[in-house]
Amino acid sequence: MIKFEKVRFKNFGSFGNTFTEILLDQNNTTLICGNNGSGKSFAFLDSITFALFGKPFRKINIPQLVNSVNGKGCVVEIEFLRGSDNFMIRRGINPRVFEIYKNSELVDQDAKSVDYQEYLENQILKMNYKTFTQVVILGSSSFVPFMQLSAADRRSVIENILDINIFSTMNVVLKGKILSLKETLKELSGKIELQKSKIEVQQNYISTLEKKNYQEDEDVSSRIKELEEKINDHLSDLLSKRNTTACLNEEMNTLKTNIKERQAKSKNYNSLLSEQIANKKQKQQHVAFFKDNCKCPTCSQSIDEKVKKEKILITNYEISNIEDTIEKINSALKENVELIELGELNLDKLSKTYSYAQGIEKEISLLTKEIERIKSSTQKSVIKDNIADEKEKLKLLQASLSTLEEEKNEHSEDLMYHEITSELLRDGGVKSKIIKYYLPHMNKFINKFLTSMDFFVQFHMDEEFREQIKSRYRDEFSYMNFSEGEKMRIDLALLLAWREIARMKNSVNCNLLILDEVFDSSLDTVGMDELMKLLKLVSDKANVYVISHKADQLVDKFSTVISFEKKNNFSKMINT
Repeated sequence: MIKFEKVRFKNFGSFGNTFTEILLDQNNTTLICGNNGSGKSFAFLDSITFALFGKPFRKINIPQLVNSVNGKGCVVEIEFLRGSDNFMIRRGINPRVFEIYKNSELVDQDAKSVDYQEYLENQILKMNYKTFTQVVILGSSSFVPFMQLSAADRRSVIENILDINIFSTMNVVLKGKILSLKETLKELSGKIELQKSKIEVQQNYISTLEKKNYQEDEDVSSRIKELEEKINDHLSDLLSKRNTTACLNEEMNTLKTNIKERQAKSKNYNSLLSEQIANKKQKQQHVAFFKDNCKCPTCSQSIDEKVKKEKILITNYEISNIEDTIEKINSALKENVELIELGELNLDKLSKTYSYAQGIEKEISLLTKEIERIKSSTQKSVIKDNIADEKEKLKLLQASLSTLEEEKNEHSEDLMYHEITSELLRDGGVKSKIIKYYLPHMNKFINKFLTSMDFFVQFHMDEEFREQIKSRYRDEFSYMNFSEGEKMRIDLALLLAWREIARMKNSVNCNLLILDEVFDSSLDTVGMDELMKLLKLVSDKANVYVISHKADQLVDKFSTVISFEKKNNFSKMINT
């Protein structure tokens, strides 16, 4: 429960630079009177609502709240108890002030005054401006009766009274979270789609690389096959002709040895031939000597003809043998020379064949090395390395996609639970159950107070806060069907019913009840008497303040009277 203790103000409205202080918890019933413009409403309506909510009760612009003569230093302070805590709220204009004190210590001020005000309404007062004006104040001018509020405002007032507006606050917060979750899910869905696109692009790229690699392998295989076929052709050529360099080299060495041997023979033949020619020449000279000479040149003896003939015959015979030998040597030499020439010719052919075979074998060696190089470069292919790298990238993309999908599933689950909770927090959820529970009590109190004011109707309010009013003859009416006096009775009954509900719920229950010119409006004498009976009942639980111009008719009905008067453009309070 909130117990308002005092309100004080200066330079507020028509009040001057000295604090005016009003004790709010001293008397059960207090009549506030004074002439028009004396400052009654400023003192009891606008000061309290301005201190608590930063705006006046009546439709007055904020700058107009400052005393027009002094023009600055407008300050309003209100003190109240909530539980065991003592609070003081100070607001000012020119300079601007908004401070909340709890047990004489300043409550940390938020960066924004809006947040500071929300803290005051939600955490301390537990009610907003609309609820306060429906439960604490009943005015005749700017007051909007509950029955004339919109359905949303009616619900807001009831929720505040029942202290279930926390569900609305929770729902607002939850809606923000739901919106944030939806945005997050939308963002995650976009990221997932983007990730899927990246994965698809990556897979296509890998597929392209693999095709390229396959084509490269095919080209390599084809090239290797082509090279191997060339090697086989060369080997076939060599093998078909037995023209391997090893074989040819062996044949050439054998042939060279043979040629050398024959050349040695020819040399021997030439030596023998020279000897035979020389011998033949010697023999011919010997024959010529016997033919030309009859005496021996050495001993001067005569040479016998017979001896001469015999010597010539023998020598000619020897010459003939020598010539045969020369002929045989020449024949053998010729044959040997021919064999040498043939050997040299064959050697030349073998040399050419050997060079050709060397070329073939070198070509085979080069082809073999090329095959090895191709195979080696294929094993270390850049494309294969790229494929391995790109597959690793694909794994990372897929892992990232999996993480995003898990995160989306978690957020989707959170969204589902949030939406279920939001359904429970909506008007048709938990709040509806609570309101449904209190509605019979509300209708009971409303009808009780209507009966107490001799207004015999059956008032019923449904869960949508639509009224149904039946007369004793069971005719159905709406609020707007009644006269102003009857409407005032209904408004009073609703205000008092809300206070009883608040007291039951211990939510916005407070000690203060202010009625502004209620007795001056549409109530007849009977209605005034019935209202006073009600106020006396209420005064046992609250401090009732009634603002009225009918002081002469009401002064004896109140325990205390406070008057206001205005002199020299400044208002002041007079306790009587």
